[in-house]
Amino acid sequence: MSVPYFLQRDPDPDFQEIEKVLKRKPSSRPVLFEFFMNDDVYSAATEELRLPEDERIRPAVKQVLAFWRLGYDYATLTTVPGYAFKTWEQEAKTISLNSDPLVTDWKSFETFKWPSLEDADIDIIEEIEHYIPEGMKLIASGPGGVEENVISLTGYENLCYMMADDGKLAGAIFDEVGKRINSYYAEICKFDCIGAVISNDDWGFKTQTLLSEDQMEKYLYSWHLEITKTIHHSGCPAILHSCGRLSPVMDIIIDDLQYDAKHSFEDEIQPVEEAYEEYAHRIAILGGIDLDFICQKTPEEVYRRSKAMLERTAGRGGYALGTGNSVPDYVPRENYFAMLQAARE
Repeated sequence: MSVPYFLQRDPDPDFQEIEKVLKRKPSSRPVLFEFFMNDDVYSAATEELRLPEDERIRPAVKQVLAFWRLGYDYATLTTVPGYAFKTWEQEAKTISLNSDPLVTDWKSFETFKWPSLEDADIDIIEEIEHYIPEGMKLIASGPGGVEENVISLTGYENLCYMMADDGKLAGAIFDEVGKRINSYYAEICKFDCIGAVISNDDWGFKTQTLLSEDQMEKYLYSWHLEITKTIHHSGCPAILHSCGRLSPVMDIIIDDLQYDAKHSFEDEIQPVEEAYEEYAHRIAILGGIDLDFICQKTPEEVYRRSKAMLERTAGRGGYALGTGNSVPDYVPRENYFAMLQAARE
């Protein structure tokens, strides 16, 4: 797979363009946004480039240069090595939210090895910085979110029972996770190459949030407010990446938690066109070209919808073109490239 000629780095990157989007101001040209792609795309975009031999930084540099080559004004930085609440060895070999819980009672809470910034390879950011093309910055994401890490550690059903039977324990787990994620953001925001931050925390599914609004108020919101305060204190915009039907809590996301942008949209919940018209005067809208649409439709249909979205938002501000979530390896490459082409022509 090669990158089509029309996608090869033009125009030059300018982080100020994505900043305009995040501040809901009109950009001077179409702007792209993606949380992450996949290694096949990264490899195709960088096949003619020289990458560092050091395997410690090579994957991150490869990702940075792929974002650059494909026309993005930034590159995402995923969690630095050594900082995770659950290692791959501890992850279940299933997508169930109930498998392999690690913290289920006070004893396991007290003996659990919580991640420490001392174990995180923070210095890798300085080494990556040397490879960032002029005009670009990094948009960093976290080691998962507060809610999703709590669920990963306890199991979803266990957490539901715990909140009813021992709310103090549930609160203690949320606090341990929340303060560590907030400290992580505070640390990485010290680097000049970090231009914005993604707070990635999946809150729901197609019909509702995973926790009730009362539970979110009791356990979750205070930590997200701390996170946005930390990010904003560093001078960076805060982006919420969260899947699911969040319409009942959008006012809280915007007004109370003070997020600057929202990412992750799905047609079956609310098409991005509708979300833009409803919310873009209050919060930036990122991506939104539904993944199922991109997978099932022709490149021409993907191009037309992407072009129409850019025309809808032109001169109004607060929108960057991208998928509804990410670009996993099952997305037809020609369809992904068709979406990017719409921003170039």
